[in-house]
Amino acid sequence: MSHPHGPTEFRFSSPPSADLDAHRRTLENRLDDGYHRIDQAAMSGADVSEWESFWLRLLGEYEDICRELDQAA
Repeated sequence: MSHPHGPTEFRFSSPPSADLDAHRRTLENRLDDGYHRIDQAAMSGADVSEWESFWLRLLGEYEDICRELDQAA
């Protein structure tokens, strides 16, 4: 007889702080890359206002994660 909800999965997840730290590093890399791309595009005369807005949203997310990590420490 099969289980009506499908097979049961058992996962060993990493602690939330490890997940947050990995996400923090990813955001750090994206922010660094975005900063350089925005700078290059602006120097070429491109309108980078939308890129800057997106970059600032990423920065806010990064700051939130850093605060969460500080509180967890």
